[in-house]
Amino acid sequence: MLIQQFHPGMRLGQQPVLTRSGCPLFSRQGHWDGGSTLHCVAMALALLGKLADPVYLPYHTDGPEQVMWDDAWPHYLHGLALSELASFIAELNRGVRPATCMASGPTILHFARRELEAGWPVIVGWRQRHTVKRHAALVIGVEGCRHGRAFDPQALLLIDPAGDEPGLAGFNARLDRHGKEQFRYRSSVSARGVKVLGGLSIHDVAGTTADA
Repeated sequence: MLIQQFHPGMRLGQQPVLTRSGCPLFSRQGHWDGGSTLHCVAMALALLGKLADPVYLPYHTDGPEQVMWDDAWPHYLHGLALSELASFIAELNRGVRPATCMASGPTILHFARRELEAGWPVIVGWRQRHTVKRHAALVIGVEGCRHGRAFDPQALLLIDPAGDEPGLAGFNARLDRHGKEQFRYRSSVSARGVKVLGGLSIHDVAGTTADA
């Protein structure tokens, strides 16, 4: 039986919205910037209730959105690698800390599922044959098959900040397991093999686990 499990902080509908506020979740990346990881952080913080509006950060003149924008904009054009992103999150002073998993294959699937079940948003990064060589997306769900009591994760369901507005499905891209260690990125407009570089979840300080 095929099952999709989603982060509890989002609600599905015509577009994904935050469970707490009903505000839109999808923060779109522009064509010029390398800020996919930063868009993902904003959406992840919103899922944790740390931001009310992850979409219009630059237009807020006060509050946590304005503070987040001040922290993010110096990195916006060039972006951050996953290791740099971990340091960025640790220094945000938002009551959160990162937990990382620099593995691929089945390990990253199980890491993402475990973290999502605990309520922690996950960001996954990969390398690809594309104009943009490295990219990241927010993992909002895991798809897999249940065999008795065991769940076998097969795909990560993504909100890709460079993709189209997520529709009724709640996600706009996916990483499907392809063989033992490989993944295939799929969206409504493209499909390509990618090399997953690792994942990073964001924990509220009230719930802490060691890095995977």
